[in-house]
Amino acid sequence: GQSLPENAGEDSYNILPALLNEEYAKPIREATIHHSSNGKFAIRQGKWKLITSLGSGGFSNPKNLEPEPGGPAGQLYNMEEDTGETTNLYLEYPDVVEHLTSLLEKYKKQGYSIRRNKAVSY
Repeated sequence: GQSLPENAGEDSYNILPALLNEEYAKPIREATIHHSSNGKFAIRQGKWKLITSLGSGGFSNPKNLEPEPGGPAGQLYNMEEDTGETTNLYLEYPDVVEHLTSLLEKYKKQGYSIRRNKAVSY
């Protein structure tokens, strides 16, 4: 294998337990970051998905929207109840928006979302 620096954020993990239908003792990451081709960010943690802007980050025809006065500045969805992302809950759950925004900013600042696990063979 390849040696990695201590602050590396590797992009691969041993998925053998999943292939063997074994449960992980805990999730590999506390949250998952999404980044679109036009620079939009989203973060998913548990049932929540926060998109930090309006519009779409689609590949072929991304759309940028400006917030309306008094309207949401981003998008928040409950992915357990709304997999189609039809109901924006951004204004209804400001505590969730604040938590996920803070977590995303922390990850962006440090450059990774999980430290290397020395006990796992890559």
